[in-house]
Amino acid sequence: MEAARGWLVAAAAAVLLAGAVLGSQELPRLLGAPMDVTDNDEGLQRALHFAMAQYNKASNDKYSSRVVRIISAKRQIVSGVKYIMEVEIGRTNCTKSVTDVQGCAFHDAPEMAKHVTCNFVVYTVPWLNQIRLLKNICQ
Repeated sequence: MEAARGWLVAAAAAVLLAGAVLGSQELPRLLGAPMDVTDNDEGLQRALHFAMAQYNKASNDKYSSRVVRIISAKRQIVSGVKYIMEVEIGRTNCTKSVTDVQGCAFHDAPEMAKHVTCNFVVYTVPWLNQIRLLKNICQ
């Protein structure tokens, strides 16, 4: 009994030591796990453009909103590609009739300026030319 307990302690110590030694190395990524993606990734930009178009279409606001900054972005390979984004968006001075809001300035006046943080999940199947907004939560 005492020998088994000693063996268990030695094994646990070996596992902890191996973890400390290997901890400085990058661990292998899990297949299908969400992975960070750079802000300028082409797929991310398409997904974000789609999410913002859907957001503006559903909004009752007279003005269009656009992305102020990308807080975080991940890509997950599933039966297509899922983009998981947290972004800060702001109200522009362009009405919804303007089609390209990227050139629109943000409102300066405090009563008109509106910044919110949104979590979007966009699912796309590029080879079937399909795209859907799965999650749109803004606060």
